[in-house]
Amino acid sequence: MDQRRPHFELINIVKRFPGVLANDRVNLRLFGGQIHGLMGENGCGKSTLIKVLSGAHQPDEGQVLRDGEPIVLANPVAARKAGIATVFQEFSIVPTLTVAENIRLGRWPQRRGMIDWQAMRDEARRVLADIEVEIGPDRVVSTLSVAEQQLVEIAKALASEARLLILDEPTTALGLDEVTRLHVLLRRLRDRGTAVLYISHRLDEVVDLVDVVTVLKDGKVASTAENSKVEIGYIVEAMVGAVEEHYPKTRAEPGEVVLEARALTTARISDVSFTVRRGEVFGLGGVLGSGRTEVARALFGIDRLRSGTIHWCGKPVRVANPHEAVRLGIGLVPENRKFDGLFFNFTGYPNITAARLSRLGRHGLINLAEEERAAELLIRDLEITRAASGKEVGFLSGGNQQKIVIARWLFAGAELFILDEPTQGIDIGAKVAVYRLINRLTAEGKAVILISSDREELVAMSDRIGLMSHGRLVAIREAADVTKTDLLQARSRPTEFTA
Repeated sequence: MDQRRPHFELINIVKRFPGVLANDRVNLRLFGGQIHGLMGENGCGKSTLIKVLSGAHQPDEGQVLRDGEPIVLANPVAARKAGIATVFQEFSIVPTLTVAENIRLGRWPQRRGMIDWQAMRDEARRVLADIEVEIGPDRVVSTLSVAEQQLVEIAKALASEARLLILDEPTTALGLDEVTRLHVLLRRLRDRGTAVLYISHRLDEVVDLVDVVTVLKDGKVASTAENSKVEIGYIVEAMVGAVEEHYPKTRAEPGEVVLEARALTTARISDVSFTVRRGEVFGLGGVLGSGRTEVARALFGIDRLRSGTIHWCGKPVRVANPHEAVRLGIGLVPENRKFDGLFFNFTGYPNITAARLSRLGRHGLINLAEEERAAELLIRDLEITRAASGKEVGFLSGGNQQKIVIARWLFAGAELFILDEPTQGIDIGAKVAVYRLINRLTAEGKAVILISSDREELVAMSDRIGLMSHGRLVAIREAADVTKTDLLQARSRPTEFTA
């Protein structure tokens, strides 16, 4: 056992909600100079534990120690004063304010009763320089990229001289190169003596980054491992028990070409050509902003084609809008399911049937009994939680939400499924369920386009991969031949096109 004194320690933390024991005597030691991974399936108690540490929840039993002494984190302000800074998945920065104003939000320096704007800018420059981030303090946050906004969140946390930095799913919206830069920053903070608590569903990231990992299961600590024991197989087994394969890929026999893209050009992509066959998973890889999602938008009729053609089952077709894409048999599971993929104020039934209401009645009238029957079949078939029949989908887990979007396209009779970041923000059990759904689709002769920032996932679950860079498809290769370097460093060159 480590004989050093941890910066912060949780001892026998218990937190109850009506009918739920969220944390059941959880113990956690967070040392300075150490990155500690916290993992577990959705509902395991991670979020509750973070909120206890950040002062948002008060434990029903147990205590929190700082440098060995008991403290009370009565609210988020008390937690910040104690040296705990939390960067949640949903940012807490104000988009209409500048970088400097956000870094000192609620703590603006004053001089003679007025805000000292120059002192604010100077401190922002100091904090940003300290973590080697080159963002101007007068930039308005809404003009920054997602990755830059996250760095501002971290700078804001460090400006309060945090001794513990908590990051909740920090790489959900980041590309591979941005993840790499974030990890370099976190290692630098660790080496300066900061304690870091890192929560992520991305196993490869955790294994690459953390020094210690704690796995929660059913509100309890299932396992804690250090150094050489921090590896994917160990974490998966601790979370969900033995899984034969983390990526249970089964290969189907490729059939006829269902879609052929010929020199597709929009405002954001140029001269993109590839084919997808029935029974095949065609992956699209590259860094964030390389044009992967823009290809999906072009195929689904969201972005207007300036030139190029789409051939469907051998015939040229015009896809001017999503309605025409759905009519052909193209379904899109979008990158941001919360804003683009689901109706959060509806239950599972109307979310599943939304893409083809014509199947449920005539003359503009929906047969609700038929909707229930059809949706229930898919809920059972895809093992979606039974709660989806009566709960608004916003209250369901990320994995169940994702399966509902896939169920929508099964109901609509799609032949090509475009899956954009299909496992983003969902736990390992739900990921494996999505992978098995992909296998099922290809076994049934459907075609799949898979877009993913998770290199291991992309390579393991694809048959062929197209590499995107600066809006161009620069190479198409067998998935087994694609390396991490290929995905990070693809450069524009003549496309190695193979049908």
